[in-house]
Amino acid sequence: MKTMYPEIGRIIMAYDKRFKVFMKNALKEQGLTVTEALVLLSLYETDGQTQDGLLSSIYYDKSVMARTMQSLEKTGLIDRSENPEDKRSWIFHLTEDGRSMEPIIVNALRKWCRLAFGDMDDGEARQLLATMRGIQSNISENESE
Repeated sequence: MKTMYPEIGRIIMAYDKRFKVFMKNALKEQGLTVTEALVLLSLYETDGQTQDGLLSSIYYDKSVMARTMQSLEKTGLIDRSENPEDKRSWIFHLTEDGRSMEPIIVNALRKWCRLAFGDMDDGEARQLLATMRGIQSNISENESE
């Protein structure tokens, strides 16, 4: 094992923790959790997703996602309809109230990105993205091990 791998792991964990704290504070006034914001972001990109579709883009476990979807539905930010392709699942859609949260969430993310990636140029950002995609691909390919 390369000696730098543990440090990379610690940095990734610290980034994740700081990101969640930042977003929690930024969205406190709206009463949104970080997980709820991530679900809404995914629905902003593609409205009308199943819970499994959302799970594959957000990487949370099913129990967390089920509670999150119930919370978002209860607060009127999403609604659900029967999935015509699979009667055992639902398709989730944004409501007008859910759609109205988009600028707030996007603004919070922009502030985070300015903080976290401050002086990084486009080339460095592209390289980081390529590296992170490679790491995600490695994890996805080897999850069953």
